[in-house]
Amino acid sequence: MPPKKATVDKGTTIRAASRNKQRPAHHPSSSASPFGSSSASSLASSLSSLFVPQPHGKDAALASLLGSSSKLTSNLGQAAGLAAFGSFTQPQSHATSASVQTSLDDRQKGKKKDVSTRVPAPSVDTVTKHDIAGQQEATASGSKQPDAHVKNDRVQKHSKGAVAATSGVPPNRKPVFRPVLASSTAVSWPEMPVAGSKVVLHTLLEVLAKADVQAALYRDLGRRSRAGSSKPGEGARGEDMDIENGADKVAHVQVLAGINSITRAIEDDIARDLARIQTNTSEAKGKQAQTEAAPPSVRIVFVCRHDLPSPSLVSHLPMLVAARNAVLHASQPDLHGGVLLFPLPSASEPLLAQALNLRRTSIFALTTAFPPHHLDHLLSAIQRETCSTCLPRAAWLETAILSSTSSQTNLNLLQRPTSIKLLRTTQPTDLNACKAAKRTRRKERSVRWKRKKMAALQQVKGLERELKMEERKRRASRRVGATSQKEARA
Repeated sequence: MPPKKATVDKGTTIRAASRNKQRPAHHPSSSASPFGSSSASSLASSLSSLFVPQPHGKDAALASLLGSSSKLTSNLGQAAGLAAFGSFTQPQSHATSASVQTSLDDRQKGKKKDVSTRVPAPSVDTVTKHDIAGQQEATASGSKQPDAHVKNDRVQKHSKGAVAATSGVPPNRKPVFRPVLASSTAVSWPEMPVAGSKVVLHTLLEVLAKADVQAALYRDLGRRSRAGSSKPGEGARGEDMDIENGADKVAHVQVLAGINSITRAIEDDIARDLARIQTNTSEAKGKQAQTEAAPPSVRIVFVCRHDLPSPSLVSHLPMLVAARNAVLHASQPDLHGGVLLFPLPSASEPLLAQALNLRRTSIFALTTAFPPHHLDHLLSAIQRETCSTCLPRAAWLETAILSSTSSQTNLNLLQRPTSIKLLRTTQPTDLNACKAAKRTRRKERSVRWKRKKMAALQQVKGLERELKMEERKRRASRRVGATSQKEARA
């Protein structure tokens, strides 16, 4: 038995819908037509739909079934299934079938009126369909949401990075890096590893906590130390021990504190070494110099560079220590080592001040008179953690001193290769606009200057004119006086 032909309601077919275009209640939540044409489409789209070939037979029946009202669950399933193909986006709402039929001319006339008067309130069915359409869109685009979230996160991270990079930059300017030729003769601060510098700091604090070192601190720092007022008995015992051990000899300075005192001590050491180099030219003076005992010199300089409010106060120390090492190398070539410059890590100033019994300590130095076992312990810790990083040297200065003191003519100048460093600065975002603004400002200044010049010239001419008028008046008055005198005589 052949299958029965599907019965199609002619009132709900697509052809009937194309003949009798219905204008549904327009709302942002209203769904689209089955074939993708919106209910609020323009006149051109409405006319073009009339000439599109429409389905017949089973296709028309299928379209009518899809467009007819059914259960919410079935509509959701149909829309979700057909949304994947792209032809049928969302089912029509009941408000579309229940709206008043209007002709094409009436709708064209209605468009010329106020749009707000033609927009009715959405019905309950339309709102329900809007919720279902939102669920359908969420279901259809579920696979694309993670990508959108990832892109949004990337955009946010990029914007945060851009804000962090441009922080502190004036408006309408951007940061740039300019290449600058670095000088090979400059001496910079030694870069210390954080872990190694902390190990050296703790080793220094342990050494300063020793009893014999505490006595030396009280003796060398004197009134600056707070231990003198709190523990006078210990200080008196330390002085008695020095007098008994050293008899009438004065104890050498083992510890120095303060920028001025340490700078002065290093400068004195340089002057003393230069004098020794000059006296070594004569053998007799050289023998006499060897018999004399040299005073203690600075051996290690500890600087709380990162804790200073103004780092320029200690900016001279790298070059000063390098000059001291150059002179020391020229005067005693066989002597290993030199003066070490060790920048302590951040937040080390209060710890060092507490160990030295001082209120503040930004720079601290140990001399060669410091107890040898404690000094060797510190030197071994510095050598183990930082190698020779904290020994600033200037090869060009050492070569210059050696050439002036020795008879050798061929001395190899050990100089570092030329390097380029980047200087961070800012420039206008739009250079052309900045140049144009400068040109306009120059023109405006020249115009203002010309105006001032013309005003001054006119003022001078006006004064000259007034002077001439006054001179003419004087002459006229003189003539009148002369004529009156002649008439009186006559």
